[in-house]
Amino acid sequence: LDSSSVMRNRDTKLVKDALAASAAAAAVLAALGPSTCSRARFSPSLVESCRSLRYEVPYELRHVADPFVDPLCDTLAEGHWALFLIVIANVACYLPALANSGRWSISRQSLSHERLLMYQLAHANLPHITGNMLTLLAVGSEVSGALGCNQLLLLALYLACGWAGGFAAALLSDARTVGASGSVSGVIVALSVLRPTSAVHILGDVNASNPLLLLLGTLGADLSRGGVSWQAHLGGGAAGCVLAWLLTLVG
Repeated sequence: LDSSSVMRNRDTKLVKDALAASAAAAAVLAALGPSTCSRARFSPSLVESCRSLRYEVPYELRHVADPFVDPLCDTLAEGHWALFLIVIANVACYLPALANSGRWSISRQSLSHERLLMYQLAHANLPHITGNMLTLLAVGSEVSGALGCNQLLLLALYLACGWAGGFAAALLSDARTVGASGSVSGVIVALSVLRPTSAVHILGDVNASNPLLLLLGTLGADLSRGGVSWQAHLGGGAAGCVLAWLLTLVG
């Protein structure tokens, strides 16, 4: 077999494995059913400990951490623990991935299930991770509510959209790709399917009248900086649309 045939066989196997895993995950999540968001789920002392994390950050980096702390702790207080874990995981992996991006990025040559998860936790620079995580926090609680506050389902949706975004980027681009843009795009598109007329509270007093307007705004901001993988946005968004549509059928 030539190299192109080997790649096609590998790509086909990846898709089959992912579909089988998705079907198994859907069965488990359907059996577990939704859970109700509740402020009583986490104690006030835990939430206050979360808010005090800003004082553990070195002073010279506090201006970077401050925009995250209150939205992050609010999601924890409201019971959206999956969002909390996603943001913490991205922040924890930021410096290790930045120091060795070649081992975290996704490309056609490095296409594997492991990389399709790892690349979602790596970011190219500080504005990259800040933009993705703040956007996720802005829309995540709305998506969680639309999913009946089923945090496992939200986590599965996020990772599946990121998987699809990375797969699309690897197949449609020769560049190496990192970042959670595919995951975040998929979550936003999913919300536009689940709650098409829902206004999205962003930051401060700013609102987007429709989830897709938020996606278009963030995508426009990303593209204006250059070096952005539109392929990852496309793949993640398509996955979010299909998965949310399937959820409306079974829900």
